[in-house]
Amino acid sequence: MNATLSETTASGKPGKKGCGRLVLLLSFCIPMLLLAVGFVLQQVHPFGDRQILVTDFWHQYYPFLRLLHEKLRSGGSLLYTWESGMGTNFLSIFAYYAASPLNLLTVLVPESILREAVTVVLLLKIGCAGLFFALFLRGTFHRDDFSICLFAVMYALCSYILGYYWNIIWMDTVALLPLVVLGLVYLVRDGKYRLYVVALGLSLFTNFYIGMFTCIFAVIAYVCLCVFYLKPAQLPGRTIAMLLGSLLGGALAAIVLLPAYYALQLTYSVNNIFPTTVQFYESWRTLAADLISFHEPTAKDGLPNLACSVLSLALMGPFLRSASIRIREKVGAILVLAFLLISCNCNVLNYIWHGFHFPNMLPYRFSFLFSFVLLTVGYRAFLAALEEKFKVWDILAMLVMAVLVFAVSYNVQENQAVYWSVAVMLLYAVILLLFFREIFGKKLLYLSLSIVLAFEMFQNVKLGTETVSTSDYLSYPTQHEEVESLLAQIREQDDSLFYRTELSSWYTLNDPALYGYHGLSQFSSTANESVTKWMRAIGVPASEAGNRYYYGGGTPVSNAFSGIRYLISRSGSVLDLQEWQQLASEGACYSYQNQYDLPVGFWTAASLQDYTVVPDGNPFDNQNTLFRLATGVETPLFTRMEVDSVLYEGADATKNGYGSYTYQADAGAETRKLQYNYKLPVDGTLYGYMSLPNGSSISVLRNDSFAGSYNNGNQGYIFPMGTFSGSETASVSVSLPADSVTGTVMVYVYQLNLAALEEGYAKLQSGGIQITEFTDTKLSGSLTASQDGLCYFSIPYEEGWQAEVDGVKTAITPIGNAMIAVPVTAGTHTISLHYCPKGFAAGVCATTGAVLLLIVLAVIEHKRGKPFLQPVAAQQNVKEIIHNDAEDTET
Repeated sequence: MNATLSETTASGKPGKKGCGRLVLLLSFCIPMLLLAVGFVLQQVHPFGDRQILVTDFWHQYYPFLRLLHEKLRSGGSLLYTWESGMGTNFLSIFAYYAASPLNLLTVLVPESILREAVTVVLLLKIGCAGLFFALFLRGTFHRDDFSICLFAVMYALCSYILGYYWNIIWMDTVALLPLVVLGLVYLVRDGKYRLYVVALGLSLFTNFYIGMFTCIFAVIAYVCLCVFYLKPAQLPGRTIAMLLGSLLGGALAAIVLLPAYYALQLTYSVNNIFPTTVQFYESWRTLAADLISFHEPTAKDGLPNLACSVLSLALMGPFLRSASIRIREKVGAILVLAFLLISCNCNVLNYIWHGFHFPNMLPYRFSFLFSFVLLTVGYRAFLAALEEKFKVWDILAMLVMAVLVFAVSYNVQENQAVYWSVAVMLLYAVILLLFFREIFGKKLLYLSLSIVLAFEMFQNVKLGTETVSTSDYLSYPTQHEEVESLLAQIREQDDSLFYRTELSSWYTLNDPALYGYHGLSQFSSTANESVTKWMRAIGVPASEAGNRYYYGGGTPVSNAFSGIRYLISRSGSVLDLQEWQQLASEGACYSYQNQYDLPVGFWTAASLQDYTVVPDGNPFDNQNTLFRLATGVETPLFTRMEVDSVLYEGADATKNGYGSYTYQADAGAETRKLQYNYKLPVDGTLYGYMSLPNGSSISVLRNDSFAGSYNNGNQGYIFPMGTFSGSETASVSVSLPADSVTGTVMVYVYQLNLAALEEGYAKLQSGGIQITEFTDTKLSGSLTASQDGLCYFSIPYEEGWQAEVDGVKTAITPIGNAMIAVPVTAGTHTISLHYCPKGFAAGVCATTGAVLLLIVLAVIEHKRGKPFLQPVAAQQNVKEIIHNDAEDTET
C-alpha cells in the first residue's frame, strides 16, 4: 500500500514549494473542471434547464439542505425541527445528511440560488478528493512532481464518485479517506498522530455511515503499514497510539455520533438478521470486467463501482515484476485488494461492511476503498519503474495486463468499452516505452500521459453524468410561488404560535422541509419506526422498511391527531368539503382550513393509553378504536360500505374477503382497469382506502363521472371521496401496472358518522391547549381538563423529550410508543415540553474534552521539544532497505 524505497531516492525528494503548490492546485481544480464540463453537457442550470437533483437527492438531500440553510440564516436550533415528520430530531438528520462543513458556505447565498450553490459545493468536494489524494501521495512517497496530480485526478473521478456523486452526503468522507490513511502513515512511520486524529474525527463527523467504512479500512491499513515499516519491538507502542488516536478521533465527532447512535436505535434498520448461508452475487469474471473504463457506472443498482483508470490496471504488471518493491508490499497489496473484491461479492462480508445491514439500493457502498488501494499500488509501481527508467520488462508486463483485461472483459463487459480500454492501455504502454527509450523526457512523458488521461477521464465523466441523469430545474419545487403565496397568507391571518399545514398530495416525500412549513411528511433514514407504524395504522401512507410516512389526504380523525389545521391543494379543489373550508387561491392552487382542527395538544380520556398500534390492521377499525378511547364515544365513527358492483376491463379478480381481491390481467389487453361501485343507503361522506403497489393514480367517480384523483404510491392509504346523496353511485377506479400479470388489491370504502364525530370533537376541542411559548426545542401552554385524563400531543415520542406540569417534572406516557401524552388531573394546568437529543450532552462533553486534550498534548510536546513517539524512518536507511529487499528476493 505504500513505499519505503521512494523516500530514499534522489529524484523522489520534494521539489520547489511553488511547484508543489501548483501540483496541489491542479489536483484540486482539474477534477472539478472535468465534472463541471460534464454538467454543462447535461445542460445543468445556468447552462440549461436541468439540475443535478435526482432520486434521493431530489426527495431527501436537497430538502434537508434547504432546511439547514433556513436554520443557519434564521438562527434556528440544530437540535430539532418541526418542518419534518410532525417534529423530529434534526441533529440526527444533520449527522446523516448535512454535516459537511462546506454546507456552511450556502449561508452566503439566498434560497433562490441554493440549488446552484449546492452544485458548487459538490464540485468543491470532488476537488477536495483530488487535493487530499495528492497530499496523501506527497506525504507518503515524498513526491512533489506532476505524477501525483495524475493519480489524484484518477481518484477524484473514479467510477464510484461518477456513479454516486448524486449522493452528495457521502462525498466528504470519500474525499477525506486519503487524509486518514496519510495520518496513519505519519503515525506509524513518523510518530505523528494529530493528522490521523483530526482527519478521522472529521470523516466521522461529516458522515458517520461512510465514516464507518473508513474506520474498518483504517484497521486494515494499519496492519499493512506495521508490516511495511515496523520491527516487532515497535508494535506495542504504535498499536496503543493507534487505538488511543482512534478513540480520540471518535470523541471529536461524538457531538453528532452519540445523538445519531441513539436516534438510529429507533429506526427500522436496527432489525436485521445475519445471513445463514454464504453466497456470491456475481461470477468473478463479471466482477473483474467492471474494472475497465468507458462503461456506465452503477448509479442505483448493479455491480460495484471499482474502476479508476486503466493506467492503474496496466501498472499492476510492473508492480508485481519490480525487484525494488519488497515481497511483503506485494503480498499485502494483493491480499487487501482480494479481500475488498471478495467483500463486494460475498453476502456475509457485504452485510458486515454495511453495519450488519443489507442496503435497499446503492450496493457496495464501500467500493471506493478498492479504487483507493488500486491507485496507491499503481503509483508505487509507477515510481519504482520511473526510478528504474522503465525496463523493457515493465513494458512487457503492461502488455500482459492489457491482454488479460481483454481476455477477462471481452463479451462480459460492453465490447466497445473493452476495445477502448485496451487501446488506451496500449497507448499508456507506448508512452512509457518512449520514455524508456529516452525519446521522451519527463516533461513530455507527463504531458503525453495527461492528454491520454484527460481523454479517458472525460469519457468516463460524460458516461457518468449521462447515467446519473438530471431533473427539470424550472418545475422544482412545483408551483413553488403559488404555494409560498398561500403559506404567507395563512401566516398573515393566523397569529397562533404553532399549527401544521400539509399539501393535499405529495410532490416529494419531504414536502414540509422543501416548501418550508410545519408538516407531517418525512422520508429519512433516521425515521422513527414506531411513528411510522402509528401512521400506517391510521391510514397514512407509510413504510417502516422504506423509512417514510407522508401525507395523502386522511380523515378528520387522522388530521386531528396529527394537528393539521391547513391544507393546500396544487391540483384544484379538494373532495372533502365536509372537513375543509376554502380560504384562498393562487392560480390552480387552493388553501383550506380544517373545520375539525385540534391544537398540537388536547385533553383525552385516560383510556387512550390503552391504544395498541396495529399497522397491518384495517385503518378504519384502528381509527374507530383511537377515537373511541380518546373521547369515550362508543358509536363507531366509520361504517363500512359493501360493494354494489364491480367493473373489470382487461382483467379479472377473485374476492378473498371484504375489500381484498386477487386480480389476473389479460395478457393482450390494452387497458387494464378495476372499478368498484358503491350505493349509499343515506346521504353521507365517504372515505376510501386502496393498496395496489405500482398502480396508476386512483380515480374517484360520481355516477361514473370523474370527481377527483389521488396519487397511488407503493403504500396503501385513506383518501377522501366526498359527500354523496343516497341516489348517487360512488366509485373507486384504478388502472393496473402495465407489466402486471397477477397481484392483490385492497380497497375499502367507509361512511363517516357525522353525529359521532361532532360529539367526540366537542369533547376534545374543549380541552385544547393554548400555546404561550414556542421555539424549536420548547413548547408551553395552558390547558383546562374537565376530568382526569391525558394531554395528548401530536408530537412523536422519543426519550429526548421532558415534560413539566405546573412546574413539576412529569413522566411522559407514550401512546402506542409513538406519540407524547402527559397525565393531567381535572382543572387548569400549565404544561411545558423541552427537547434535547439523547446523547447530546455526553457528546458535547466528549468532543470538548477531545479538543482540549489535543491542545494540551500539543503544548506538552512543544515544551518537551520532541514528539511523544519517535519516527522509525531513521532506522531504515538505504543500505538496510536494499539488504532487506535482497533477502526478500532470495526468499
